[in-house]
Amino acid sequence: MNAGEGQSGVLRLSRLGRAWRAGLVVALTALFCAGSLVGNDHWWPFSPWRMFATSQAATGSVWSTGIEVRTADDPNTWVPARLTPENVGVNRAEVEGRIPQIQADPARLGTLAASHARLRPGSAAWLGLRVVRHKIIVVDREPTGEVETDVLAEWSAP
Repeated sequence: MNAGEGQSGVLRLSRLGRAWRAGLVVALTALFCAGSLVGNDHWWPFSPWRMFATSQAATGSVWSTGIEVRTADDPNTWVPARLTPENVGVNRAEVEGRIPQIQADPARLGTLAASHARLRPGSAAWLGLRVVRHKIIVVDREPTGEVETDVLAEWSAP
């Protein structure tokens, strides 16, 4: 029989083992409570992500960020393009998180065009790329069909 085993063969925790685990539970509980009360997204995983912890008003607007491109096939028309790792090598969130840097230096968008050319060599070359934000108007949780679009940054191939 081992030192920590009782008569039933069950391993019992020592006083130090129980104290250590109880202290960890208290510390994690304090972090989660503090994160919920005063934390923000940067405190994750000790705070709720705002996008999951709040709701939108029933009437208002919803924002959606995307990209539009001009291609060699139709250089005069901007068309929506997928903002996915398969298409440009990064996720939408990665672009959204860098909008201030992209606005300060729109040439950064050229890297998305270069990534697209490497990932999709059979597609028409991108001559221009812009980041757009669509404001979708919602009334009683239903889209009205009204969409306002703002161009946040624009790049053209040299």
